[in-house]
Amino acid sequence: MFAALLASCSKDLDVPADGDVVVDRVGGKFTVGEGKQVFFSPGNLQFNAVANQWRFAENQFDCIAYDNANIGSHYDGWIDLFGWGTSGFIVSPYCASTEPDDYEHDGQGIENNNNDWGRFVTISNAGSGARMWRTLSSSEWEYLLETRNKAKEKYAPALVCDYPGLVILSDNFHMPDSCIFAVTFDNGYESNIYNEHQWRKMEAAGAIFLPAAGYRLGDYVDEVDLTGTYWTSSYFEDGTAYAFSFDDYEEDLSIPPLALHYGLAVRLVRDAK
Repeated sequence: MFAALLASCSKDLDVPADGDVVVDRVGGKFTVGEGKQVFFSPGNLQFNAVANQWRFAENQFDCIAYDNANIGSHYDGWIDLFGWGTSGFIVSPYCASTEPDDYEHDGQGIENNNNDWGRFVTISNAGSGARMWRTLSSSEWEYLLETRNKAKEKYAPALVCDYPGLVILSDNFHMPDSCIFAVTFDNGYESNIYNEHQWRKMEAAGAIFLPAAGYRLGDYVDEVDLTGTYWTSSYFEDGTAYAFSFDDYEEDLSIPPLALHYGLAVRLVRDAK
């Protein structure tokens, strides 16, 4: 059971009304390659099939969790665990097939083409049109987590408003008053605990949070609050693509190839000019 916070946040999604615009990126810049920086979106990607609408989660810590089991063309609710490259250009976002072949894109990655969610769709509350966003490649995730300046000092597990996940700090992050950041996995997700007031300070200073949203296989959802697995844009081979994965005690973060039919979280970025 996770520790209670001094000031807790509700786990109920406070859904923005249609057309409401949220902050369209997290403030800090993150280096993902030589001379290449990005901003992260303000939350995980979500989709409603009946409305045919995309949005970013209102908060970085929001995730749909077990309601992803309702995935389907007639489900009038939100999902946030997607098969690989399901932008709707070729494969629908609500595809729940367990056959990797149904998600193939001719053995290609989804970089810079319409199978990348950020390249193809318009996100209703992002304050911008299509082709403003994209999915990080596996090599960009590796650079972010391993190669950029002091990379190993810039991520750790945390509880943010009772949600377990991973905090990653921006390149020039400056710690806000009354906040701390412990670079350790020793206490799992309780290594860092932030109430809403503290997290808003961290977020404003440029920290991102990836909730441990679990995974979906068909209409079966598991590992919510235990693991986080996020698609990259990079195809591997034989019906698999790379995904960035973490859990609460594994300090060496991994980017393994997974079958394309797994429903995983998606966190988009936009290039910093």
